[in-house]
Amino acid sequence: MKTINFLIILLSFSITVTAQQSFFETIDAHGPEARYQVYGDLYKNDKGEPAAQEVTTYKNKIEKHQYQGLPSGITISKVLDDGKTALTNNYNGISISAIKYVGFPNTSILHHTGYNRGYVAFDNYVFLLHGISKDQTSFSEIRSIMILDGSASKTGKKKKKGKFWKQLKEAALNERPSGEGSSPEYKELMAKDPEKLVREYLKKMKAKQDAYVMTSQDEKNLEILYNGAKADDAYAKKKNDEYWASEEGQAILKNRATIDKMEAEHLRTCRLAVCDNSAHN
Repeated sequence: MKTINFLIILLSFSITVTAQQSFFETIDAHGPEARYQVYGDLYKNDKGEPAAQEVTTYKNKIEKHQYQGLPSGITISKVLDDGKTALTNNYNGISISAIKYVGFPNTSILHHTGYNRGYVAFDNYVFLLHGISKDQTSFSEIRSIMILDGSASKTGKKKKKGKFWKQLKEAALNERPSGEGSSPEYKELMAKDPEKLVREYLKKMKAKQDAYVMTSQDEKNLEILYNGAKADDAYAKKKNDEYWASEEGQAILKNRATIDKMEAEHLRTCRLAVCDNSAHN
């Protein structure tokens, strides 16, 4: 009997761990045409509830990048009402070598190690975390939130019709502070306590990552990605060096050197109590 109970517990744990989707699996599930409602940093409002300011002028879209057939990062762009787009954030691990894939191939965080911040994606949400902990299961703050547009549950109960004054009173009691989100998707997320939700996800993913044994192919794939980032860095350095060695680059460097010399001389000789020369800036 004890053996059966142990197997049931083990199976239950296995199902819970396996069910967690990785960062890129979540982005794939959302699809390339997905649009996201955009919110600012998470905070507690006057009622002590989790809240975030809604961005109403645009929605976001996410482009997943690939390198030699492997997911390598994302680019986030604004989509304006007129359909025009503008780059918001580049988290491509090939063009930015500081970006690492936490727990690869079961990536939980697209982590910018230079700034210690990163993106997490699961269910209908994408979060930008700051101050990621050393064990990568916690963080200091959620700086932005994206919610898959149109993902709100359709199973809500129908509201009963009431008298005008009763409805007006309820509306006043439920009024949200200016700027806070109000969409069904937003309300669903805030009811779940976003900070707790993200930490639980990261801990479950850590358990999944710890239980997973990387295959030789996984190791080769990770090496392909990191070698790709190194190659991109080397290419950028080569092009940069070539430019500064060119006639145009040398002219700019010479001009800078002349300006630096003039400013140094001004600082050496200036006796004015107040001087608007740029050398003092």
